[in-house]
Amino acid sequence: MMLVNCLKVSKLAIMSFFFVILVSCDSITSSNQDRLIARAENHYLYLSDLERNLNSFSSVEDSLIKATIYINNWAREKLLFEKSLINLPQEKISDLTNLVDAYKNNLFINAYREFVLKSTMESFDTISTINSFYDANKQNFLLKEPIFRVRYVSFPTDNVVRKQITRRFKRYNVEDVRFLDSLSFQFSSYFLSDTVWLNQIEVGEKLNDLNQNQKELFLKSPNYFEVKDSLVIYLFQLAERLERGNIAPISYVENTIRDILFNKKKLELLRSFDNDVLQDAIKTKKFEKY
Repeated sequence: MMLVNCLKVSKLAIMSFFFVILVSCDSITSSNQDRLIARAENHYLYLSDLERNLNSFSSVEDSLIKATIYINNWAREKLLFEKSLINLPQEKISDLTNLVDAYKNNLFINAYREFVLKSTMESFDTISTINSFYDANKQNFLLKEPIFRVRYVSFPTDNVVRKQITRRFKRYNVEDVRFLDSLSFQFSSYFLSDTVWLNQIEVGEKLNDLNQNQKELFLKSPNYFEVKDSLVIYLFQLAERLERGNIAPISYVENTIRDILFNKKKLELLRSFDNDVLQDAIKTKKFEKY
């Protein structure tokens, strides 16, 4: 009986301790004081540390569990670290310290470079540069496979304006494009951007309503293709096919060129930036060779 009472008192004391911690967490933002929660060797855990890492609780009991787990994990980590400094060979400690220092330096250096590059690259004139690069390197952009410009729509067979949809889909002038766009909510599926070049895999993904034989027939040469079943009408138009070995249209390789130019410009800026840092340090005598 006495043991049970002691356990109850112990549990109550622990809960009271953490209750004080939790109440203090609520008031810490309005006070400059910070409270020491735990110590492991020469490492100290403060109330503000707990608050930063434990910011959402479903209940008081949940908060007590999370706080206990966090404090124990924190202590375990610090104690293991101290043990490693005592028991690892000095050579190993030196190697690890050098690795940590190098990693820290790289993190800061890379973050600083990205910070400087961000503002510089934002002013990068990509459109005119892409056009110039494309004109000067067209032979490097020969197609390795056929590409296509297509459009398609599918809609229910009982659509009241199906004849008008079909006629405008075939003709496809500016007014027809507006008309079809206005009816897109009636289509089961559609792709009307026939100025976009697609490779065969991309076209195949969009023509799921055709079987393999129909796809092959449709992609042979520019033509109009129509498929009907009891419920849906499918309209397809191959606007243009460009064969393997032709120079790729600029719109098809634009993203590739943009990546090439961006990476090239980035490397140039990094080399220039690194060199400027070194030269500036020499001029201001922050770097000297002996």
